[in-house]
Amino acid sequence: MPGAISSLDMRWVESVLEMESGYVLDFSDRKFAEFFEDFDVDINDPEYCADGTSKAKRLRRFLRNAEPALAGRTLQALLDHRLASEGPPAEEEEQGYRRLVERLLSSDANAQTAATAPDARDLNLGRALDAEAFKTLGLETKYAEVLLGRMKEAQACLAAGAHLATVILCGSVLEGLCLAFGHRREDELRRGFQRRLNQPAPPLDEWTLWEWIVVLGYLGHFSPNIEKFGHALRDFRNYVHPGAELRKGFALNHHTALIGFQVVLAAVDDLSKSGARKEKGHG
Repeated sequence: MPGAISSLDMRWVESVLEMESGYVLDFSDRKFAEFFEDFDVDINDPEYCADGTSKAKRLRRFLRNAEPALAGRTLQALLDHRLASEGPPAEEEEQGYRRLVERLLSSDANAQTAATAPDARDLNLGRALDAEAFKTLGLETKYAEVLLGRMKEAQACLAAGAHLATVILCGSVLEGLCLAFGHRREDELRRGFQRRLNQPAPPLDEWTLWEWIVVLGYLGHFSPNIEKFGHALRDFRNYVHPGAELRKGFALNHHTALIGFQVVLAAVDDLSKSGARKEKGHG
């Protein structure tokens, strides 16, 4: 796609995606490859390694060769990942980046559909929450089915633009995951609660989501990113009260709803890794 992405455009891309050192955001090589699989792209193909094998060099090569609409969808998904994992970039950088995405999408013959329909990556987010993802969490089958059912419902809400419903459902799944994990390691979590909050721990089913996030973060079961954005999801969920939304003058949108999805997926990953460490005798 010669000329589709100018050198100025690439300045926005490289800044927003933190490509200066050869990396792309917080992606490992494996996660980077998995990300591109959602777009039916093998980013490890020699075609994309012609300039070097770093993630940044492969991404640059991909953007030079991809059809505009595909490049636009990919860049949009990368921005969504940035918003969920690290928060927004500087306003000027984000605006330049978004203008590029809009231009790439509008160059496609089906621009109107591409611009208004939910992103394909959004609609596939729930697929990571299958039975395999819950194995190391030790969830009972029926409990896992309830949580997966809620994520599918949240997915439908996201596609329909029902942002508040999406966030409320994602918050309930996060709380359910915490409780299920807590029952497997109750003694450890109760001790962590007392040390971190300097008070006796109540029964697990009486913990607030704030307490779960704080204690699981303190014990290392949640990464700092999950602590940060888990609290953001909890705050977003409070907009179920109309007064809170009116007082703060903040309206949920597609991106904040998507953050809810990403937080749940990342929490499953964190808790699964902790469960795996315990099974191996390392935690």
